[in-house]
Amino acid sequence: MKELSNTFDYYILPNKIFCSIVGMWPIEQESSTCSKIFSYFRLIFTLISLISVFVPEIMLIAVNWGNIEILARAGSIVTTLGQTLFKMFYLIARRERSYMLYHEIKSLWDTTNDSNEIQSYIQFAYWARICTIVFYSSCLCNVITFSSAAAVDYFRFDYNANSTSNSRHLPFIVWYGTDVSASPKFEIAFICQFLSTALSVTLIAGLDCSFMTTMLHVSAQFKLINTWISNIGTEINCNPNYTQKIKVDLTRCIRHHQRIIHVVNEVNNLLTPIVFLQILTSGIEVCLSGYAILDSGKAKADLVKFISYFISMAVHLLLWCWPGEILVQESQEIGHAVYFNVPWYDLPPIYQRYLCLMIVRAQQYSSISALTFQTLSIHTLTAIFPQYTIVWTFSSENVEGS
Repeated sequence: MKELSNTFDYYILPNKIFCSIVGMWPIEQESSTCSKIFSYFRLIFTLISLISVFVPEIMLIAVNWGNIEILARAGSIVTTLGQTLFKMFYLIARRERSYMLYHEIKSLWDTTNDSNEIQSYIQFAYWARICTIVFYSSCLCNVITFSSAAAVDYFRFDYNANSTSNSRHLPFIVWYGTDVSASPKFEIAFICQFLSTALSVTLIAGLDCSFMTTMLHVSAQFKLINTWISNIGTEINCNPNYTQKIKVDLTRCIRHHQRIIHVVNEVNNLLTPIVFLQILTSGIEVCLSGYAILDSGKAKADLVKFISYFISMAVHLLLWCWPGEILVQESQEIGHAVYFNVPWYDLPPIYQRYLCLMIVRAQQYSSISALTFQTLSIHTLTAIFPQYTIVWTFSSENVEGS
């Protein structure tokens, strides 16, 4: 019997919890009707919560059009929520393909029963689990930071008898079309914003960390193939009679390699529009939050809020680019493992051709791309930030000049 810590369900448990809370986790066919209805209810409730913050911030920008301070503060939040709404609707529209990909990734976990070979991909699964928890904590920290800053100003106003101006403000600046600064409207709006944004960051962490987990699990299967190839090389060197069964092991490597390549194509087919939007709009997020930091001036609360938000955006980008880099490296490593770890020069010509084909295919590395023109990798991340540094420099000069 497998230990709990070595099962697929254990390593994706954080993803399952976050996605289930917002109703985005695949519904099993054997689930009861009540479970399905409750899942749809959570999905609708999450959508309403997201829109309850997204729409008032859009209205705020429209009403204060031309105010760069409002645009920077509200625009960065609007961009994040807009990304999430797109991902949510897109995955709902392609839920059948999403479910099929989920079950395919799950089935890959049982590719081998050897405990040593399983260790090849448990490490990647462990990283995915830890990163999911860390990213959710980072997102939740933003909600707490924004809400705490607003709560401090709220109590400071209520308990300061000499206060002549109402400095109370909601965690996230919005425009509802009516004045909500008076009690009890303010308290109701405050609580609703806190709950809505807490549910929104659960959705963000659930979806984006599930994408990251998918890429790492696929990368782990390439590492498993590398382990198999290394074992073949070891057996050839240690067991002279091994050449009689090498065909079986090589065939297993080749077939699994082709299967994983097909899975990467399926992941690309599903995620390409999402990756394109993510890369396209992440620059807007970073620039607007960077300008908000520069524009905070002496307001320490605002400075802390947007520094926290900026760090989360950087982690968010890393969450996409880092597993993409690992996928590229592990898929390329197969060619290196074949050439350096297998004494192919001692094998019959038929097996040399098998290995040669694997090397040739590994040279065309597997990757996740944004509409085929931008590959997710650390190079993508390092190429993005220098461009935005120029924007921040220009913005800081404008802030100082004003």
